[in-house]
Amino acid sequence: MQTIMEKLEWQKINCLQDKIRIMLPKEWERPSNEILEKKFPYRTKPQEVFADLQENRIITCSLLDKPLQESQIYPAITEIQRVIVHIYPESIKEQAKIFTITSGKAGFFSFITGGITEDYCNNIFILSIDEKMMIGNYCLPIGQLQEGRKILMDILNSIEIKRESKENGIFRHNYNGASKKI
Repeated sequence: MQTIMEKLEWQKINCLQDKIRIMLPKEWERPSNEILEKKFPYRTKPQEVFADLQENRIITCSLLDKPLQESQIYPAITEIQRVIVHIYPESIKEQAKIFTITSGKAGFFSFITGGITEDYCNNIFILSIDEKMMIGNYCLPIGQLQEGRKILMDILNSIEIKRESKENGIFRHNYNGASKKI
């Protein structure tokens, strides 16, 4: 039986000022400014937004200037969940947890919000990148949750973090072990 990753065509995308590389389904793209304004009508917007507008799926991520070590991921994700519960009582679909992905540890929880035509599931995730917090949200209609969750796990497992190291005076960029000279 084929996995979601094997069924879909994927594209590699460098984002967050080239700090990470992720794989997204081929049909996902950066939305237009008009769509961004409609989806995020507030002053502070996510740094990266990709969407499959046909399926009403959207993923965002931002690299914050907030310190976050890998050992702090679980306390951080539970605190973010606590804030969401305060705003949307009884909305939690999946409680905060931590799990291992290819690039390290990730924190995760999900909550449900109402929509005009159907409810949506917001899947919040955090990672530590250069000891800074990367926070993201994968939002999709509740009716697509089963397949959508598999896609999210494939996306999270595809994350490669750019790490710089200096060897013999030459900087190298390392995305999870794949080093190259610059």
